[in-house]
Amino acid sequence: MLNMIKMLVAFRASTRVNLFYYYMQKLPLIGQRFPDGFYANIGFKQGVAVIAFIMSMLLGFAFRFAYVGLMLYMPVIALGEQWSSEERLNGFVHLFVMLSFVVAAISSATILEPKREKYVAVKLMRIAPERYMRAVLAYRYLTFLIYLLPAMLLFIKLLGGSAIEAVMLSLALTVWRLGSEYVHARIYDKTGTVLVKHMAIVWTSIAAGFALAYVPLAFGYVPFTGALMLHGISLAGLMIIGVAGALKLGSYDGFQTAVDAATKRDDPLLDLGRMMSEAQKSSVQSKESDYSLTGDGMLKLEGKEGYAYLNEIFFSRHSSLIRGPIKKRLIIAGAAGVIGVAAVTVLQGKLPVITMESRFFPAVLMLALYSLSVGEAMCKAMFYNCDLSLMRYGFYRADAPKHFQVRLIRMLRINLLIAVVFGASVTAVLWASGGPPGAELLLLWLAIFALAVFFTVHHLFMYYIFQPYSSEWNLKNPFYFIVNMLVSASYSISIIFGLTMGSFAALWMVLAPVYTVAALLAVRKHGARTFRVK
Repeated sequence: MLNMIKMLVAFRASTRVNLFYYYMQKLPLIGQRFPDGFYANIGFKQGVAVIAFIMSMLLGFAFRFAYVGLMLYMPVIALGEQWSSEERLNGFVHLFVMLSFVVAAISSATILEPKREKYVAVKLMRIAPERYMRAVLAYRYLTFLIYLLPAMLLFIKLLGGSAIEAVMLSLALTVWRLGSEYVHARIYDKTGTVLVKHMAIVWTSIAAGFALAYVPLAFGYVPFTGALMLHGISLAGLMIIGVAGALKLGSYDGFQTAVDAATKRDDPLLDLGRMMSEAQKSSVQSKESDYSLTGDGMLKLEGKEGYAYLNEIFFSRHSSLIRGPIKKRLIIAGAAGVIGVAAVTVLQGKLPVITMESRFFPAVLMLALYSLSVGEAMCKAMFYNCDLSLMRYGFYRADAPKHFQVRLIRMLRINLLIAVVFGASVTAVLWASGGPPGAELLLLWLAIFALAVFFTVHHLFMYYIFQPYSSEWNLKNPFYFIVNMLVSASYSISIIFGLTMGSFAALWMVLAPVYTVAALLAVRKHGARTFRVK
């Protein structure tokens, strides 16, 4: 077992180093400083692999601290200003139980997780599935406990709990999650169903779990879950159930079948590749009726030339593909306002007054406008229906700054329209809840418009500089994912620093034009090289 774990760690470290180095070679300016000869330098790679392993451990601790701090501790502190220490601790444990014991146990299963590493280890390296999976599960949950324990000790102590409670909760969760792995395996044995692949079940459980976790606390009610969980008998019962499931998992004889099921879904040349290709094709496929330009479509072409003419033809001929995401976002933004106003009106006096001074209000604005932006959907449509063919011509790549500007203006108009509807919905909900003064509303609208501009520029800039799409209908560039993840997670800045609406609006009113200018300059300098078929 120990030798297998060592090989697993070495394999993961080597994979990370090779992938990291490969994509470093693709970066502007510094890419040429990374020669191909690195791949044969075993000694240097081993040193880098050690650094990569240490970094992965540090990230593991950082992720657990971020999860426990942002998802469990801070909501309790923000919502429970008037609660006693005991109520805060019980609220924290309630969130911990709902999110970690319930939601995560349903939505995550390492044993049936489709992963390229599993395919390479079992199918290509011919490692016995039983040896591989036992090592993976042992390493996964040993590190899970190691990473979780310091965060639990810190935050439970801050809430007035004891170190024993933190240790027992961490141990209980670890064995519970091991037991849930066995349950997932048995469900597959009995029904042939990979539970984590049923999106309806997974997302329903996530939505229900988050609602049951946070809604009671938002109304000032601390469920009995926390107090019950901290009782010695409850913890002992969970430990016994978890240990029993873990022991069953250790003697489980169906690893071969489970790994076959997962690797079939993860085979890059078979099911997953075909499934992803078909999904990508259907998501960007136009209707035949779009290709006939009549009436308004012809009028829009008058007076246009060059890339403005080309893009007008594209948007007109793919109107159903473009209008679909826009309509969905407009409906969502408008419906949110209607539902919000109805809820505030019906529950008048029972809900706290919604105010922009809340620590979470700016973060909600950021997440909403990031999600409502049509940038990513439109970039994907432009690639597969227009750019995939044209990128093969040098003149088109060389003119990347020209069509970048044309598309930026078009996408800005669309996203600003969505921002107007969203802003009207937020304003209506605020007025129904008591309403902020006019000056604060002005700041709100300025922040909404700045965010709409920022995310429009961001999605198009990422498309032109990283160009993540490939001719095989999949995504290949990890830097695209990393930067997108960092931008989408930046909402936590407003929570951590408690930005007021004034400072939040001022921040984004500065960032939006700076990002726009930087994107224009970067595409002008590097677009001809980075905007290409992969």
